[in-house]
Amino acid sequence: MTVHELAHVFTAKLMKSRIESIKVLPIGLSAAIENNHLSLVKRSIVNISGPIANLLLFITCFILKAYCVNNMLFFIYANISLAAFNLSPVFPLDGGRILKDIFEEKFGLFKASKYIRIISTGFLILLCFLGCVQYFTSKYNISLLVLAIYFSFILKNYKMEVALMNIKNLIYRRSRFKKKGIYPVRELVVLNTKKLGDIIKSMDFDRFHILYVLNEDMDLVRVFTEQEVLDYIIKYNAEISFEEVMKKELV
Repeated sequence: MTVHELAHVFTAKLMKSRIESIKVLPIGLSAAIENNHLSLVKRSIVNISGPIANLLLFITCFILKAYCVNNMLFFIYANISLAAFNLSPVFPLDGGRILKDIFEEKFGLFKASKYIRIISTGFLILLCFLGCVQYFTSKYNISLLVLAIYFSFILKNYKMEVALMNIKNLIYRRSRFKKKGIYPVRELVVLNTKKLGDIIKSMDFDRFHILYVLNEDMDLVRVFTEQEVLDYIIKYNAEISFEEVMKKELV
């Protein structure tokens, strides 16, 4: 586990990411990495570096066992198990983080979190079942049940974390735009009856948004930028519709 986390840290530093914290746990190190500014490919490389490190250790131990060292079975099984388990498409495992990043690029932060929770919940149900089988067939081994409880706790807090992440990303996007000087854009078409808070949920992490607001006759009535949406949410509230905003601004 320590080698696994050090691989994440080393790769993140190569990608010029900020290491927020490194904690020492009974099972090894645990690193918190700020890599939201990276592209999808670079974030995926950071996330997959841990399993790759375990896979390389597995190959090394397998070679050592074949040629000179006999007591390598534990390290062989431990590393291949860590590599395979962490590639599972379940949050917060590395495979789940990679899948989350892909979903965010395609569907936006909130829809991505919804799909990840569904997949992770299905995995937890399977893990609980396997944990019960393990408990009764392996001399009361509860390791899988402990993992299921841990993942349940993570998922319970994930929904609130997603909301806070989206707000943080939108607030700091302006500074990132000024720093880069150029930014990818995403265009959205919305009805004037939609609430501003609903639009925030559909916005991507790392794209600037331009919104074309249409009336029920599908006529264009106004163009909003995402900064205007944020300003109006602050000025009024997230439950106000585009139609109501335009009426208030005309008064």
